[in-house]
Amino acid sequence: MVAAVGSQGWVMERVVKVEVTLSGELAELYQQLLDEFAAKSQIPLSEMNRTLLQTGVVHHLIMLQAMGLIAKEGAEKQGTLIDGISRDTLMWDLIQLARKYWKNKGGGLVNLQA
Repeated sequence: MVAAVGSQGWVMERVVKVEVTLSGELAELYQQLLDEFAAKSQIPLSEMNRTLLQTGVVHHLIMLQAMGLIAKEGAEKQGTLIDGISRDTLMWDLIQLARKYWKNKGGGLVNLQA
């Protein structure tokens, strides 16, 4: 779901349905994740899947921005959306680490203990 402000100042929410088929080693890893969640978590499967997708999308956008593959204006808009969806979660710290890492073009050290 993406929130955007229309020209009249109203907020529009976009809903996108994502379906995927996993195979091989990735399917095995996903099944292990499902097994762990089923045994130890009360989080609904839909929330777990949304969080996995959110994490992947955000990380890839940050990487593409740092590589210069997204125009500055687009990167600024994406940055605002990324901040909005991640600021109040554990992801906020991870987003900051990813930004720091990719700002160095994927090189250098990032202190994960910071």
